[in-house]
Amino acid sequence: MALPLVVLLGAFLRFYRLGGQSLWVDEILTLQAANIGESLGLRDAFSNIQGPFHALLIHFVAKLSTSEVALRSLSAVAGTGTIPVVYLLGRDMAGRRAGLVAAVLLAVSPFAIWYSQEVRNYAFLIFLSAASTLVAWRIIVRGGRAWPLYVASVTLALYSNLSAAFLWLAHTIFGLGRLVRDRRLWKWAGACLVIAVLFLPLFLGLTRWVEVDRVGERVVVAPFADEGELLRGATTFSPMAVPYAVFTMVYGFGLGPGAHELHVNSPLRAFSRHLWLVVPAGLVAVAAFLLGFRRLWAGGGAGRMVASVVVVPFAAAAVLALLNIKPFNVRYVAVMLPVVVVTLSAGVASLPVRRGAWLWAAVVIFSLVSLRNYYYVPEYAREDVRGAARYVAENERPGDIVLVPVVRHVFEFYFEGQAELFAVYRGQTKSSEGVERVVDERTEGLTRLWFVDSRLWHMDPAGRTPSVLEERYKRLETRRFAGAKLTLYALDESPTREY
Repeated sequence: MALPLVVLLGAFLRFYRLGGQSLWVDEILTLQAANIGESLGLRDAFSNIQGPFHALLIHFVAKLSTSEVALRSLSAVAGTGTIPVVYLLGRDMAGRRAGLVAAVLLAVSPFAIWYSQEVRNYAFLIFLSAASTLVAWRIIVRGGRAWPLYVASVTLALYSNLSAAFLWLAHTIFGLGRLVRDRRLWKWAGACLVIAVLFLPLFLGLTRWVEVDRVGERVVVAPFADEGELLRGATTFSPMAVPYAVFTMVYGFGLGPGAHELHVNSPLRAFSRHLWLVVPAGLVAVAAFLLGFRRLWAGGGAGRMVASVVVVPFAAAAVLALLNIKPFNVRYVAVMLPVVVVTLSAGVASLPVRRGAWLWAAVVIFSLVSLRNYYYVPEYAREDVRGAARYVAENERPGDIVLVPVVRHVFEFYFEGQAELFAVYRGQTKSSEGVERVVDERTEGLTRLWFVDSRLWHMDPAGRTPSVLEERYKRLETRRFAGAKLTLYALDESPTREY
């Protein structure tokens, strides 16, 4: 009876305020990849770097509704479905008590809930990662015969997100010795061959996206990298990625600095304000993980499975970032979330019941604090571009124009007004003169300019765009939304001293 209640709790947390936050940049990328409002042919599907499986589902859901709730509901369902699968994985690897603890930890996991409330493929990736790891464990360790299920789960994971290839490799590395000893390597090789054949259409379609020219020449360790620098110089991998990824995997994005604070400050400065919370939360997570790993390692194959599924994807993502092929992001190693949760639960289960309950409660409490911040504190929410777009639409006048860098496509999705939209790009923001030139060209003959400042660090890290506008025009109004600042300027008036 306990497990159904845990699943209901997880479902509630995933559907709670599902449409409460605006869509953001990456979610709009998914809608573009799904060809919303247009046809979606095979050529489009098999060249879809955003993941054709999820994009295909979104394409058909959008025919019914393009509301945030409708579009995100698929991820919420996938996230809820992951809970019983992780229970089974935890039970198989560490016992029934650990399985139940793992189910609760995943049900309240801020990281899992974030991606269960996003129009992206990661909730599906995590679900299929849990399923394929469970089936791989039963095949390799127990001699199971669910080969078709393994082929299906890995193939769908690959068609959801290419990082599933790291998990597939991790399973193979883990099982190699035992499969050779049990004389079943040929069966595993056959299953892998079938997966490769099924993956081939997507691989061929994605070859159009590959553009890696002398990446090795660009490898330099950067102290802190911005995703916007992809393939533009220094590597996007930072040593800070390791502790940040582990912490975020356990507690999500609601503990510690928010996205804006991380991007406008150095990592050490950003985290220094939150040490009182980050340090104890981190110590609790490390203690639970180390205790769990010790127990699983002593138990034989479970520890080696965890090591493979954690190390291989993390190492692969780090190498891609070092070579500047793909910027490092914790979501690219989301395939390891199920075994991380199982390891934490094994740590709780390794202790006497009372002590284990205290450790379990500590992880849950820190997770609930993170969830509270995610749901209710604007600093940790997705940027409210929806609110900014609606405000402009309600208050625009003839002669208005909207400058909206970075989040322009999100703004367009929501904007129902008549004003023209334009953006400035990184090359134009290298100097104030470049910004002035663009603004002058686009605002000639107009009277007012709305400026949407959101995630500006991607295109204008020096902040030249708002500086130019403040110096040249009179500010009429400023409105603040979560992660977005909306400012209205009079183009025919110069700033006065009060501004």
